[in-house]
Amino acid sequence: MRARPTKSTRSPVTMDQPSRLAAIAIGLFLEHGYEATPVSLIAKQAGLTKAGLYHYFQSKEDILYFIHKRHLDDLLTPMIEEAERESDPEKRLRKFLSDYALLHTSDSSLQVMINETKQLSPKHRKEIKAAWRRALHLARDAIAELKRLDRCEPGFHPTYSAFGAIGMCSWICNWFDHSRPKTGPQVAKTMVDIFMKGLLRRDGS
Repeated sequence: MRARPTKSTRSPVTMDQPSRLAAIAIGLFLEHGYEATPVSLIAKQAGLTKAGLYHYFQSKEDILYFIHKRHLDDLLTPMIEEAERESDPEKRLRKFLSDYALLHTSDSSLQVMINETKQLSPKHRKEIKAAWRRALHLARDAIAELKRLDRCEPGFHPTYSAFGAIGMCSWICNWFDHSRPKTGPQVAKTMVDIFMKGLLRRDGS
């Protein structure tokens, strides 16, 4: 069952037209799936002709790229930069994973972006993956630093562990009930605790 689209918190009066079209497209992608949503349906929901929509976006893929790029610029990159300012590797990792997991409980559109990245053109996909790779490197480097400081349980591979942590958090959007947003912080805390308690060296070991 597909997640129900969350209502936008932006005012439709002040929202610029590309953002308005993207919001409509996200809702339709969540409801019908990316491939099953024709451009004509997006245009109809927006009160435009297809030609009118093409004035703002060259293709449906262009809309998907716009959604991805805005998410990276407005949410993910600032989140990474904030975590990177934390000098302690454990606090840095906890900060990023907590914020990242919480994001997946508050924005159902991430289900579209994660599951439909393959629909992007090679050029756009390369750009988007480069941005996501920065998040992977943040987690990997924090784990590697914890390992050098002998603060990890033995046997953890930094890269594989980073993939595991981010993958665990990224999957939240596929099962989380977005009609119950108040449970988001507890879900995020649970994900972080599961990972960190497995990673960190236990007292007396």
